[in-house]
Amino acid sequence: MLLFSLFVAGSFVFGKLYAELIEPELLTFYRFLLGAVILGSYLIFSKRLSSDLIFKPWRYFILGGIYSIYFVFMFIALRYTSTISTSAIFALMPFATLILDSLIFNKKSHFLIWLALCISSLGALYIIFDGSLSNALNFRLDFGELIFLIGTIVYSSYALVQPRLNFGENILTTTFGVLIAGTVILSFFIIVQDINFIPKNTSIGLISLVIYLAIFASIGTIVCLNFASSRLPGTNVMAYSLLIPFWVLMVESTTKDSLAPSYTYIGIIPIGLGLLMLYRNS
Repeated sequence: MLLFSLFVAGSFVFGKLYAELIEPELLTFYRFLLGAVILGSYLIFSKRLSSDLIFKPWRYFILGGIYSIYFVFMFIALRYTSTISTSAIFALMPFATLILDSLIFNKKSHFLIWLALCISSLGALYIIFDGSLSNALNFRLDFGELIFLIGTIVYSSYALVQPRLNFGENILTTTFGVLIAGTVILSFFIIVQDINFIPKNTSIGLISLVIYLAIFASIGTIVCLNFASSRLPGTNVMAYSLLIPFWVLMVESTTKDSLAPSYTYIGIIPIGLGLLMLYRNS
């Protein structure tokens, strides 16, 4: 899950650079398609492709749908808001996972987990609302932040649903199924919206982004998430997303001429505290 957090942080940073050059649905479609081709080729040539792939295939469409919604919403959000804000919203995912786990599956979690995630969520909200109590009380979010908040809540269900839809399949087979399902879902919506499958603006940077997203932010994150979800409680899995604001802030602070706003550094403290509490508890 440490790799998971690095891969996701990279998708925020690199995705921001090209978010306005290509339709979000199209970018997500190509990353899934390339990821499916790469992973499928490996499974075929290594003779590791299992017939489990055709057992209850609707499962992959549920998981692929969750992934598709999240990534499309992420690239839409990056057109309107900063990488720091989106990474802070992503840090709310463990708390959303905990709430969904309690409401849907009636799972009882330790008080320290609730406390840790409440503390980290307060830090994330402090960043999201620009350190302003007035913004928080009025729930003042820009369009990008609102879109990504919805996508993050949807994505938080993945770690809860995936173990319940797994019947002992190989992790790579499951990942391949999710990528295929996501590709099919997105191609349908691209056709319905009459979006051209050929991007208007193609550059080496955009191609490199698609390759990164396909290999690391698609195959990499799904493998990490599937591997961890089958071995750790959903809340513990999602807790590693609390690291993502740290990685993004580190990149923003070292690559830009000016430092991030002061409220960002203040908000990162309770996020880190919550992560330490979760790590100690696990």
